[in-house]
Amino acid sequence: QDVVDASAHFAGYPNASSYYHHTNPINEMQYISTPVYVINSIDDPCCSIDNLYDTSLNVDHGGKSYVELIKNSERCLLVITRTGSHLPFLDGYVYPFVSDPLSNQHGNEGVMLNSWADQSIAEYYVAALEVYNERRFL
Repeated sequence: QDVVDASAHFAGYPNASSYYHHTNPINEMQYISTPVYVINSIDDPCCSIDNLYDTSLNVDHGGKSYVELIKNSERCLLVITRTGSHLPFLDGYVYPFVSDPLSNQHGNEGVMLNSWADQSIAEYYVAALEVYNERRFL
């Protein structure tokens, strides 16, 4: 946390509070029209699961918690897992790669890390393409 707080100036912000306010995606939640898939692990050392239940300080959010804002969003899905730490969610030690369903859908032969999170994200966006029939978010 101290590193992020100290680096706010280098990112062009006068202080950490301003940095967090202007870079927090939840502040734009009501304007998101692109499908969003969020995975947060309970054991994530960087993104505390408890923050989801905090009340948003944005006055436009009417005193709702972050989890309520996500729940009320038309195109956002939040997945909470018990384990996964911060981003790895990896499967497989011998051959850690699998076929990429998004690139293979278009005749390419792509691979991706064998991460159940990556796989579920790819499946979510393939389904979103079918539901919303839009390509602008890929």
